[in-house]
Order: sequence, then structure tokens, then C-alpha cells
Amino acid sequence: MNRIILHHTGGSYAVSNLDREHYHRIIDGSGEVHDGVHAIAANAPGRTLTTGTYAAHTRGLNTGSIGVSICAMASAEWGAVGRWAYPVRPEQVEALVAETAHLCGLYGIAVTRRSVLSHAEVEPTLGVWQRGKWDFDYTLFGGTASRDPVTVGDEFRAAVLACMVDLPAAQDHPSRPTLRQGETGHYVRDAQDALGITVDGAFGPITRAAVVAFQAQHELLPDGVIGPMTWAALL
Repeated sequence: MNRIILHHTGGSYAVSNLDREHYHRIIDGSGEVHDGVHAIAANAPGRTLTTGTYAAHTRGLNTGSIGVSICAMASAEWGAVGRWAYPVRPEQVEALVAETAHLCGLYGIAVTRRSVLSHAEVEPTLGVWQRGKWDFDYTLFGGTASRDPVTVGDEFRAAVLACMVDLPAAQDHPSRPTLRQGETGHYVRDAQDALGITVDGAFGPITRAAVVAFQAQHELLPDGVIGPMTWAALL
């Protein structure tokens, strides 16, 4: 996966069936994280995005993008700050930071303006029109009064980086090669040991089947290839 895009649902604090259809992770009013209907792998690069088979959360940018949303902001009007019926709650922001940090570590996604951003940042940063979406161009932490979404996003990214200090990430294993069926050697042995299968140093059909099963379980593209994201999840 290439990026994480952050949203508010435009609904109440409860997770709806529509929310589950459109996002991979949804955070309710108490800060609890819920899974969407579609696995993250459904939006993986190389997949055909057929309506109803993937999380359609961002216009023109669903391929390779993980969608995470806070349940909030029902009927909110842009200029009515302080009078919103369902404003984003601090416990939701805390959960959003933690879940984003977790996903960045799991999928090896660097925390940059182009790879971890809110829906409101997509148009100014990536140049893809988003029909005036404004989640989030308002403060999430109470630290800035700016309504510049990139300024708000920078504050959020700083919180994610601080949260990631003690979390494993794909960058912890930069020298490990991509492995496919037919490979041999000590890296294959490391992978087999992590998978809990017979360690013989030969990447054969049994190892590939174990890799595919592991990838499916961890919402990675189940292609049987051990690349950076799979290494990060294994180790």
C-alpha cells in the first residue's frame, strides 16, 4: 500500500453500514477502532477495483490507499465552528494517531505529506479534485487555529511520528531481499522460521502457500512474494 488517507464520515458517533463499506478502519465516538467490510488488500496496487469489492473512500485515489475515518461531523457546516452537533472528540483523535502509526509500521508507509494525509489535503497536495472535501481543515489537537489542511496535517503527522518511536516498521529491515518461489538461502530460512513451518532454506510450494495464507490473514496482497511489507509484518 502506498498511502493512508484520513477522513470524517459526516455522520454521528456510531459506525454505520455505509461507513463500513467505504473505509478500512472506522473510529467510533468512544475511540474504538472497527474494521470495514473490505480488507485493505482489496485496494492493493494491481487489483481491479470493481464497484462493491473495495473501500471507495477517495475520488480517483483508491488504488494503493488505506482509508481510515472518524465517525463525526454529521450535518456540520463549514463556518459553524463551535456549533457542530458531532465534533471530532479527543479520544477519536488519539485512536486515529495510534491506528495510523500502526498501519504505517505494518505496511512500511513513510510519514510524509504525500503518503499520510487527510482528505482535505488530497487536492492541494496531490492535485486530484475532491469535490470540496474539508476533512480535516480544522484543529484536531486544539494547538492551531489554522484552517489550512496542510498545517493541520503537519500537526497530525508529527503526532504519528512521535507515536511510532517504539513501533516496528518496514524500515527496520531495509537489507532483506524480496523472496519468491525458487529462492534459497538464509533469508528463506528466516522467513520459514517466522512463518512457523519447516526450516530448510528452500522456497518451494509449501513455503509459498504459507506466505499466501499469512498475507491474507494480515490483509496484505496474497501474491506469495515476500517483499518489504510482508517482511515488516513477519518480523
